[in-house]
Amino acid sequence: MLLLRYLFLVLLAMPAFAGDAPILPPLHHLVGIEPSDAIEIPDAFKLGEQGELICATCHGLKDIDKTPLDEVDTESADFLVGGGYRKITGFCYRCHDEKKVQRDNIHLMLDESGNIKKKQCEFCHEEVPDREKVKSHKDAKLRLPLTTICLGCHLKDPHFNAVEHQVKPAKDEMLKLIEKNSQQQGIIVPLSDKQEVVCVSCHSPHQYGVIDPSTPAGKQVKTKDLEKGVDYKPHPWKAVVTADKLDRLAEFNQQHDMNVAFSYQRIVQETLLRLPAKDGQLCLVCHDFKD
Repeated sequence: MLLLRYLFLVLLAMPAFAGDAPILPPLHHLVGIEPSDAIEIPDAFKLGEQGELICATCHGLKDIDKTPLDEVDTESADFLVGGGYRKITGFCYRCHDEKKVQRDNIHLMLDESGNIKKKQCEFCHEEVPDREKVKSHKDAKLRLPLTTICLGCHLKDPHFNAVEHQVKPAKDEMLKLIEKNSQQQGIIVPLSDKQEVVCVSCHSPHQYGVIDPSTPAGKQVKTKDLEKGVDYKPHPWKAVVTADKLDRLAEFNQQHDMNVAFSYQRIVQETLLRLPAKDGQLCLVCHDFKD
């Protein structure tokens, strides 16, 4: 699936015209071809005389094919047929089947019988590790270093404070605290070769049960629905907590020219964590709030 998405992006980046005709911008959809049987064109999307994709298939602006690129009003409601799309993918899925272009969740590593889906292992490992022989991540033959391996699928800042945590602890006392508390909790807290905190310091990349949960490498929060991921529910304190942050949030938005909203909810389900974070257990592995 990843390969198909890569090829799709390559095709989008190819110019659709040659010769004296204008060159289309990067990440532009191909035109001048007939739609394949794998997609369904809505009635509102016009096709050419030969049933081929044309500019008017996607764009509602009059004579967009004759308008210089720097003069095209991309903010117009008619720029994309139907207008008002929150994300560009919402427009794409009017023709393309959303389910067929989704990436697999490679963290779903167990089949219905509880057996490991070995192909999932090879996204991150050069070969399927022998769980009886691997003693640390250095034995696991990872395709990339710990500091970058998660970035092939995830953003570096997938949640608040993620980037701030991806550093070497400022004090040696914290490293000693991590070693002490992780042993007491019966977990592992992998660090990079430079002793930096990385994604897998807090998160386990493996589905619960892939590694024996009675071992430090396999001990983690058990997620009931890994496909669903992190889940929240409304909480009675929403109004109180939101009001408490209004002034700070307004200052942040003004400073960064953003319009971030805040809505307090409680976590129902945590995902792929070595210890629960919602009650502070995971935080206390590294931090001592008594000081």
